[in-house]
Amino acid sequence: MILRRLVAHLREQHWTGVFIELVIVVLGVFIGMQVSNWNEARRDRALERQYLERLREDFQQSITGAKDSAETMESQGRKATLMLDHLRTCRLDDAGQRADFANALYVLGKIEPPMLTRGTIDELRSTGRLGIIRSVKLRQALSNVVQQQERAMEVLGFIVARRSAQIGYVDARSTFLVAQEAGSDTKFRADGVLFDFPALCRDPAYINAVSHLHQAASVVAGQNRRLLVEYQAMVKLLDAELGKHSP
Repeated sequence: MILRRLVAHLREQHWTGVFIELVIVVLGVFIGMQVSNWNEARRDRALERQYLERLREDFQQSITGAKDSAETMESQGRKATLMLDHLRTCRLDDAGQRADFANALYVLGKIEPPMLTRGTIDELRSTGRLGIIRSVKLRQALSNVVQQQERAMEVLGFIVARRSAQIGYVDARSTFLVAQEAGSDTKFRADGVLFDFPALCRDPAYINAVSHLHQAASVVAGQNRRLLVEYQAMVKLLDAELGKHSP
């Protein structure tokens, strides 16, 4: 209808009418574009909030995992310290101390790596949607925490490669009658690990191997603790960002 009126005004050289019709057309297009942009922005903000909530859930899982891993590696470190104390004094005075030594031997050398639940981060990267998160500070923090976890994994690879000889030496001098499970001693039985303690405490290479494995446990525990702090900081950032854009 507007087009017919515009043509009619042009034929009649009714320039005021032409101008009015053009203004109506331009305003219509402009308003249509604004409504479209507004709807798109609203969809983006809803999608942004969904991603922020998913990121928060991922980091909460990462916090739980980092806590468990750090505690496991710290426990292993304490048990390795106990082993070294007994080896240096060459004394196991009773069945309880022998059981503690066997338990320490059972978990020695197991690794709980510094993990990061990064499904949402990887999805944002692979789909090119990282920019939907408006906070530059938050985007940078996400990038930094991924880099830190990846560096920690590189260090872990170096530790695993270095400790293979030590763990092989220690394992070769023990007999495990129960299956060893990484990160757990729930199935441990004191009589399930056989070892000749007098021979072990007279073997400097064995004591050195245990010392190296003790150090490895301490390094991995420290990595998990540092990442735990970073994950907790990320949750605070995400909470602050979610608070800015409450539905």
